[in-house]
This record gives sequence, C-alpha cells and structure tokens, in this order.
Amino acid sequence: LTISDGRLFFADRAATPADRQVALAARIDELRKRKNIDAAAAEKELTSADVRLVVALDAKSGNEVWRKAVDLTDCSSDPSDVLVAMCQNGVLLFAGAHRNGHFWPQFLGGEYAARTIVALSAADGSKLWGKPVGYRIRPLVIGDTVYAEPWAFDLRTGEQKLRIHPVTGRQSVWQFERPGHHCGTVCGSTNALFFRSGSIAWYDLIADQGTNHFAGQRTGCWINMIPAGGLVVVPEGSSGCVCPFPIQTTVVFAHREANKQWGIYSAPGEALPVRHLCVNLGAPGDRRGPDGNLWLSYPRPYGRMPLAFSATLTNFPGQTYFSEPAEQSKTQGTAAPWLYASGAAGLRKCVVPLVGAADGSALYTVRLSFADRENTAAGQRVFDIKLQGKTVAQGFDIIQAAGGRDTAVVKEFPGVQVDGDLTVELVPKETTPAPNQMPLLNAL
Repeated sequence: LTISDGRLFFADRAATPADRQVALAARIDELRKRKNIDAAAAEKELTSADVRLVVALDAKSGNEVWRKAVDLTDCSSDPSDVLVAMCQNGVLLFAGAHRNGHFWPQFLGGEYAARTIVALSAADGSKLWGKPVGYRIRPLVIGDTVYAEPWAFDLRTGEQKLRIHPVTGRQSVWQFERPGHHCGTVCGSTNALFFRSGSIAWYDLIADQGTNHFAGQRTGCWINMIPAGGLVVVPEGSSGCVCPFPIQTTVVFAHREANKQWGIYSAPGEALPVRHLCVNLGAPGDRRGPDGNLWLSYPRPYGRMPLAFSATLTNFPGQTYFSEPAEQSKTQGTAAPWLYASGAAGLRKCVVPLVGAADGSALYTVRLSFADRENTAAGQRVFDIKLQGKTVAQGFDIIQAAGGRDTAVVKEFPGVQVDGDLTVELVPKETTPAPNQMPLLNAL
C-alpha cells in the first residue's frame, strides 16, 4: 500500500471471477486469436495470472474513491517476493521487491526478464502503461523518472530513458551498475542514488560519471542510507551479517565542492565507431573534467556492465602504469590536475581501435597529455612521437614544452586518418634509456 495526495492505495487479493475476466480481457482475446481457441480455453491458460483489486480510499474519511481489477502478473511472481506500491505526481506504480535481485548470473542469463511494472492513474485507476522491465530489485521514483535497476523509465509513459554515449555520440540506454556484492535495495534523493556495491556506494545523477564507492564499510541488508537535511546518514547496519567488513560504525556524508570521486561508468554495447574518446591511463576510475568530458580509466575497472573499450599498450621492461592520490596532485597549467596523477611509464606503443571494419576510415584530432613529475631540467626525457607509423614530433621534451617540472602540456595533432586502429608510438632518444629518460603518457 501507499499514500499520496490525501488518498490511500492498496492491492487486495479478493478479486472475483468477474473481476478476473475484466482484468484479463485483452490477454484472453490475444490468446484466443493467436491459438485459435475459445475464450474459456484462453482464460483457463491464464489461471495463474495475478489479478488484484486495486482500491483508492480517502485517507481522512476512509470512503472508497475508486476500485479497479488489475492484472499484476509478474510484478511479484515468486511467493517470497513482496508486491510494492508507489505514488508520485498522480501516477500509481506496482512492482516487486525481489529477494534475489543481487545475483549477477541469473540477471545476465535473462531469468529476471519477465519482472513487470504496472502504472495506473491515481485519479481514477485507468491503466497508463505496464510492461516487463527485467529489473533486479525494488524500483524507486525520483521526480518523473522510475529507476528500476539497472535502467530508468519515464514515470508517465514507461519509455526507457536514454542519454548520449560518451564515446560513440549516439543515443544509448541510461544504466548504472553495482559491481560489488549488493544485497539491499536502492534509495535516492533528487540528485543521487544510494546503495550497497560491496561497500557504501552512490550514483551522482548530475555528474553522471558512474558508480562511486566508499570502501571499508557496508550498508545494511535493506535500506539504511538516509538522505535528509543536506546530509546522507548511514547508521551501522552490518554487525549482524556474515559479510566481514573491518569498520562497523555510523557514517555521515556532507556536500563538498571538490570532486575526489572516481566512478565506474556503465554503458551497453560496442564503443565503435569512436566519435570522442578520453582515456586517463592508470587512473583508478572514471571522472568528468571541468569541460564536461568523461575521462575513462584504462585499464578498465572491474564490473559486469561497464563501458568497455579496448587498448593494447607496450612498455619497456619493468615499466607499467603508475597512480598517485589525485587530491595531492600539484600539476600546474591545467584545470584538471588529477588527470596527471596517473599514467603509463616507459610507454613504447599504444594501440586503440577507433573504427570497425564496416565503418570505413575517419579523420581524428589526437591530443596527447603529458606532465613530467620526476625530472627538474630539460634534456632528460626526450622522445619522438609517431602516429600511424609517421613521425609527427621529433625530439619532444616534456619539461621544455611545458616550461617546467610537474606542468601539463598537451600536444595536438589534427587530421589523423584512421582505418581501424589508432597507433601511438613514443621513441626515446636514448637506445637504452634510464627510467627518468623513458617516455610516458598521462592521457589521450
């Protein structure tokens, strides 16, 4: 049951045979035509259909305002699931609070595909929409959006929410993921979703940079992240569970202007052909820059539904990615010093697919971002830059180009033709360079 705008709504199991015929009329007719059977046979096939009497009462007087027989099949099909009701902006929703929504193999295997949401008009009970959504656990409503993990839908029409894919530039399904173990449901406020993803986690709906984590603690097994009064309060709720977490305490979050968070961005499908790709090498996660561009970390963080793209890096022996605490980065000459807190040290070659076999060739502007945080004088880290096998910069010296140590410099190369993969090569001046002479690349 739920209460909204002075009315109490609930779904009663006391539907009569006549009520079932009314609620199932469309399905009976569809079955009769498709299987060429009579109405009685069609109705018999729907014996297990979950028909309820949805009733609206005046909350003050208790007088009935309206009642409707409604087919709520697959909203909560398992006996252990709970049928839930929500009402927002004149729309009454019915869905399920499923006990097993946190199991990835079942979700990815399609076992939840039939899970349904039904939307009625709170004014008179008329049906607005209803369809299988395949959500994982109890949905929630924020404004005019229904968040049914991992997707989102328009409250009034049920249309799936879309957004622009940050790499391809095409329309893409809006989605988020909880990569860690995550019993418990999702709650929210106007600007964020809150949930468990292994540890405490949230999704900033404004920044839209993926799932952010706060490690070392976990929420309880239901809802105990409480956004209220400008704070997010997480009372201790894990001490009675078998999941071992080292810190059992209440946590309270307050807003801060500085962005210290790294997300795990989720998007479906192949990220080809690339329209605009920003790669932050060695970074611990994904983050939006001051200009709104989404910088994707590579290697990609662990997830079941992350935005996936591939790259192949070749380094000098013993060299690999590096990463330092971004909030301690003092890199000058940039509005995003965190971008230079990580990178690929001793990089020789980086190959990134940009267009598929059927996409033809395309022209790209390639920007390579560097900051030398080790050397103090020019003449140490000097190398040539090759794109697609052609030398585009000879004797490039990061310190000299940037004007000093730990200062950002971006080299831009327009009109680079790519038929499949973009190949970046960094060729050091020295044949056997010392570590402080080896090429490095922070981002591209």
